[in-house]
Amino acid sequence: MTNNNQIKAVFFDAADTLFFIKDGLGTTYSRVASNYGASPDPQKLKSSFSKAFSSAPPLTFGGVSPHHRRISEKNWWYRVVKNVFEDVGMLDNFDSYFDELFEVFRTEAWELFPETMDVLNTLRKSGYKLGIISNFDTRVYDVCEKLAIYGYFGSFVISSEAGYAKPSPEIFSMALRKQGVNPSESIHIGDSIEHDIKGARTLGIEAVLLDREKRYDHRQDITKINNLKKLITLLEKDNS
Repeated sequence: MTNNNQIKAVFFDAADTLFFIKDGLGTTYSRVASNYGASPDPQKLKSSFSKAFSSAPPLTFGGVSPHHRRISEKNWWYRVVKNVFEDVGMLDNFDSYFDELFEVFRTEAWELFPETMDVLNTLRKSGYKLGIISNFDTRVYDVCEKLAIYGYFGSFVISSEAGYAKPSPEIFSMALRKQGVNPSESIHIGDSIEHDIKGARTLGIEAVLLDREKRYDHRQDITKINNLKKLITLLEKDNS
């Protein structure tokens, strides 16, 4: 990292950065489907989800009431999941299946990465402001409560509420305003080059790619870590 200003705020992506789907997306979708007499192949579900998710419009519903936002979020996910099952084979009781699946991903589907809690504790004790910037819906609050990390964050900026999705600079600007910091005083960590790295860099925020599988070892233009603990070392160097 080359930032010459002291870092005051650390922003995180949420899913696949702080926590992950503990049984995998395909397995979770398939397990819930078994309650409705179906047994779709987890790998096919995962593949179909990738196509459906990537072709969906941004998950953005700014300027609406909380009630209408929740309806819009659920309708957005309904279309994505329905596209998945239209691809792999539709369930007879799809609406009931979807309602259950939607709630599973509010609570029990997620698990923290092993080092997440230690890293958050260390950062908080060191006096950093912590925030989340995520293309998530409002269930992220329930997920973070369930995983006991909600209280670590002084700000949540999520696409569903912001009306903008990463990599749009507007969503990063909103996070900076909430924390009262400049781009040069901030760092953002996420697992997507397109959404996290490019988005943060647009505003001059230091960006770090969380590359757990070391898929991007060949990229020399990106600061990379393969687990969150290495973030502590980067910050110590940057602020020394």
